[in-house]
Amino acid sequence: MIKFENQGNGRFYYLSVEKDMTGADVLVVVRGGRSVRVSRTYGFASPQARDKRIVALMQRRIRNGYSLVT
Repeated sequence: MIKFENQGNGRFYYLSVEKDMTGADVLVVVRGGRSVRVSRTYGFASPQARDKRIVALMQRRIRNGYSLVT
């Protein structure tokens, strides 16, 4: 699990790779703040596409003021 947090506004963004019912990898993104939590799941055709999406999300979070927690 990769965790990002923004100390200024209390928001968080978590990324994790899990298996779905068919055994395929899916990317689970949980984002939110103090009182709201939203979860979204992405499926991919290949591990390379999944990794590319993870890197793009990480770069965007850092650019928007989040810091990497773990």
